[in-house]
Amino acid sequence: MNNSLQKQLFVWLSIAILSISLLASGISFWLAFSEAQEFQDDALHQAALLVDTYQTPLDGDHILESVDSDPKRIVVQPVTASPSALPPLLKLPDNLSTGYHTLEIEGLQWRVYIFATIIGQHVAVAQEAKVRKVMARDSAMLTLLPLLILIPILIFVARQIIKVEMASLRTLAEFIDTQNEERLSALPTTKVPTEVAPFIHAINRLLERINQINASQRRFIADAAHELRSPLTALSLQAQNIERTGSYNISKERFMPLKEGLDRSRHLLNQLLDMVRQQASVTALLPIDLGAVALTVIEEIMPIADAKKIDLGLAKQAEVQIDADAAAMQLMLRNAVDNALRYTPEHGEVTVQIRSKNGEAILEVIDNGPGIPEEELERVFDAFYRLPNNTQVGSGLGLAIARGIAEQFKGKVTLRNRTSCTGLVFTYRQPISQATL
Repeated sequence: MNNSLQKQLFVWLSIAILSISLLASGISFWLAFSEAQEFQDDALHQAALLVDTYQTPLDGDHILESVDSDPKRIVVQPVTASPSALPPLLKLPDNLSTGYHTLEIEGLQWRVYIFATIIGQHVAVAQEAKVRKVMARDSAMLTLLPLLILIPILIFVARQIIKVEMASLRTLAEFIDTQNEERLSALPTTKVPTEVAPFIHAINRLLERINQINASQRRFIADAAHELRSPLTALSLQAQNIERTGSYNISKERFMPLKEGLDRSRHLLNQLLDMVRQQASVTALLPIDLGAVALTVIEEIMPIADAKKIDLGLAKQAEVQIDADAAAMQLMLRNAVDNALRYTPEHGEVTVQIRSKNGEAILEVIDNGPGIPEEELERVFDAFYRLPNNTQVGSGLGLAIARGIAEQFKGKVTLRNRTSCTGLVFTYRQPISQATL
C-alpha cells in the first residue's frame, strides 16, 4: 500500500487542507487582532468624547479611572494639572501631540489618547497596553474556533470523497479478476472518471491485441498439430512396412522414404522452433552490416545450391547497416533463400542483392523460378499455407517467420513477380541505422 493512489491523494489533500487552514487561521487571527485593537482605540476616543461633554476644565482633583481591581481600567487625566492639584496617576510628557501614543510609564506600556477639549484643555485617556493585547487576543481567538472545528471535518469529507471516487477503479479491478483468460472482454467505460478514461481505453486496446495473439496462437497450435500428425503417421506406417519385410534389399528400398520423411519432419520441427523463438525473443537492436549477414547465410546454404546446380551469388552495391539482431536477420534471409532454392529449377539463378535508396536499406532475394500467382502473394505469408498443387517439400512456415522478424524490427517484407522474366523477388526494407548517417 506504499504506492496507494488513494493513500497519496488523502495525504496530500490533508496536507493542503492543513496548510491552507493554518494560513487562513493566521490571516483571520491577525485581522481580528488588529480590528480588536482598533475597537479599543475607538473606546478610548469615546471615553474622551464623554469627558468633553462636561465643558469644564479637568484638573488633578478630577482624575478619573475605573475601579482599581478592574484590569480593564481606563485612566482619564489632564496632560498638565495645576500645582495645587493631586499628583497625576500617570506621569506623561508635556510635549505630547494630540492623537494616539504607546508609552512606557514606570515599567508598564500604556496606550494613550491625547485630545483637546472644547475649552482648549489637553486631556489624556489611557489604558494599559498589556490588558488591551490580552483582550484583543481573546477576541481574535474566538474567530479561530470555526476553522479549528472545520479542519477535521474537511479532512474526513475529503477521505470519504476519495474513497467513493476510487470505488469505480475497484469495480474495474474486480471485473478484470472475473475475466476468462481464453477470451478477455473490454472494460466498461461508463461511470469512469474522465481522467481515467484514456487509461481504460488503452487497456481495452491492449486486451484486444492479447485476444488477437491468443487466437493466433490457438490457430498456430492447431495447424502445427495437424502438420505434425500427417508425417508422423506416415513415418509410423513406413516403419511398420520395413518391420514386415523379410528381405534386406526390400527393407533398404523402403528405408529411403522413411529417411526422407524424417528429414521433412526435422525441417518442420526446426521451423516451428524458429517461429516460437522469433515470437518470444526480445533482443537489443544494434547496428549490423547486411553484407556480412548475407555472406554468412550464403556460405551455410551453398551446399544446397551446388546440389541443385543453382548459381547462388551476392550483389552488393554499398555497405549498408541497419539496427537489428544479426541472428534473427540470418534466420529471415536463410528462409527467403531456402524458398528460392526450392522453387528454382536446376541450372537456375538466385541472387541476394543489397542496396540503399532514400534512407532505406533494401535486401532482395531474386530467383528465376515459376513465381506466384498475384492473388496468392499475400496469402503465402500465412503460417502453414502452401500453394495448391505444390509438389515441393516444405512446411509453409518460412515466409511467416520472415514477416514476423520484419515486424519485430519495424521493417517490411513483400513479394512480387519479376516482369522481365519468370521468377520472384523477395524484398525487405528497413531504415538505415542512424549510427551510419
